[in-house]
Amino acid sequence: MQNRYFEIFRLTAYSLGLVYVCSFFYSVFFLAFVNHSVLNHRIPEEQVLPLYEEYSEGKLDFSGLLTEYQKIVTPIKDQFQKEITENPTLLFSQFYEIVFTDKPHYLLGISIPWFLCYVGLGYLLYKKVLQIPVTNLQDELSIPILLRGITNGFICFFVVVVIGVILEKLSVPLESGLFAKKLYESIHGNGYLLAWGIYVVGIITGILEEIFFRGFLLKAFIDKNLTQEGLLIVSLLFGWLHYGEGTSIAIPFIICGVGMFFGYLYIKTGNLWIAMACHATYNSLGLINAYLQLPVVQS
Repeated sequence: MQNRYFEIFRLTAYSLGLVYVCSFFYSVFFLAFVNHSVLNHRIPEEQVLPLYEEYSEGKLDFSGLLTEYQKIVTPIKDQFQKEITENPTLLFSQFYEIVFTDKPHYLLGISIPWFLCYVGLGYLLYKKVLQIPVTNLQDELSIPILLRGITNGFICFFVVVVIGVILEKLSVPLESGLFAKKLYESIHGNGYLLAWGIYVVGIITGILEEIFFRGFLLKAFIDKNLTQEGLLIVSLLFGWLHYGEGTSIAIPFIICGVGMFFGYLYIKTGNLWIAMACHATYNSLGLINAYLQLPVVQS
């Protein structure tokens, strides 16, 4: 019994540590990408393009190009830094405005760092450093397997809809974070954004999160015969990671329940692809709901 409690404590500590380390590096990379994207969007092309033309024509050398470029960029950069220092949320608000109105492909700038920091770094730390077995993605993959996951994704989504309606009737706040709010507002009737959203937020995010939470963290508990304890702990971490500024306290608890459903599927079937398909379907249905502007929890 003592060894059992020790294993629970050890794996919980490893899970928390991995989430913290991966989140730290993701925040660094993502913040750099957001900062660069917003600043670059503010630089007026009509002032910069003539400089490149003069450089290509030989009227400006490289040193002169840099000097003239800095004259344009420096005051814009100073003003930008002043604004985000006074109001840090402005940076992300403007970034999401750019992404959802102008550059939906920038959504990949959210998923790529997530893959590198959570899946890539997570794999190195768990598999190579801590010597903890992780998923090898060798589970059976077939049309029936995917259909099973998709079916469960529909079930999960509609259960969350019902829970959301009940909570709204009880006047429980269901405010989502800035990303979900901006996406929900912008995607209405926007088929192009919906396509990018399903591709990145729906499918890619669903796959990556399942690899990390169920394929890495939960699998470690399962391999030590701590399935139920792992399901609870990993689901709580899953819900916690979805909590951010402006998010109602009810949202991470709902997401925790959703994560528990994904984990249950993985435990019951032993197939991570089913959990992935379920997760991707759940996310995609939320985006389709936003596109149609139907009332539901924006999670």
